Amino acid sequence: MYSVNYDEYDPAAAGEFLTESRLVDAGFDIHIQHAHWSNSGTAVIQAKESCLLRLVLPTPARRWSPFSDNKGRFPALNCDFQSLGQVLFLPRDTEFQFRHGVSEYKAMICLFDPSIMGPLAGIQWQWDGCLSDSMLNLENPFLQMSLQRLAQEVAAPGFASELHTECLLTSIALDLHRQFLSSQVGTDSGKLSSQQLKTLRELVESVPEQSNSLKQLADVLDMPARRLSEQFKSTTGLTLRQYVAQARIRRAKSLLLDRSMLIKQISYHTGFLSPASFTAAFRKEVGMTPEAFRQVHQ
Repeated sequence: MYSVNYDEYDPAAAGEFLTESRLVDAGFDIHIQHAHWSNSGTAVIQAKESCLLRLVLPTPARRWSPFSDNKGRFPALNCDFQSLGQVLFLPRDTEFQFRHGVSEYKAMICLFDPSIMGPLAGIQWQWDGCLSDSMLNLENPFLQMSLQRLAQEVAAPGFASELHTECLLTSIALDLHRQFLSSQVGTDSGKLSSQQLKTLRELVESVPEQSNSLKQLADVLDMPARRLSEQFKSTTGLTLRQYVAQARIRRAKSLLLDRSMLIKQISYHTGFLSPASFTAAFRKEVGMTPEAFRQVHQ
């Protein structure tokens, strides 16, 4: 998901890293890490298939050195090194230069790909041309609050931890989109705008049991059905049918946590014609039957 190359020293002597806890699922890999840099130097970090968020966590002052002397920059911006804040964000396909002194700190490292995460799959995530120095010190209070809650979940996973983590990451990704990508709405030729995707998402996600045909969705957006189908696939990489199916499975996962609901009830609440078709679709998407999913998350 990302790589680190050391420019000025032997990587074997660069530092020590200890993973305290970790949560991994489709679309994200998050871990709490203790980092001890025994040398000063510069590293090149390349975010590849995933975005990277780092949240520096509070630790006892007597044990941990400050990280304020750590600096960074995006070479593509041709700017000077600047001090890093508590929250650092690297979009995917980005190169980042990290200059550090001798230091020790604890941080949450979050690798995630919003384009394949449930309800975020229908949104444009084109980071080209969006690099900003503000990514080196994100001061969005709502985003910081969500990241701190995420760190607590990773450190001490609770009931339905994967679902809770996905919800927190959804909120974090949407805050990042609003801050850095909102100006791109409607700029890509042959693709749906963020507003059009939002309208579709609300129609599908709010009432997943309703059978929205391609023509009905196209009529809402006032565009030909074939054009909607082509542009949705071009924008998200999914067909509308695949997206609707995923929305129903996400809704089913949530309902399965309520043990008072019968499998038969959940199948109809999520738009399936029968419990058998629901079970087959759920097994194909999740890798287990609804009953097994319910047992695992009991």
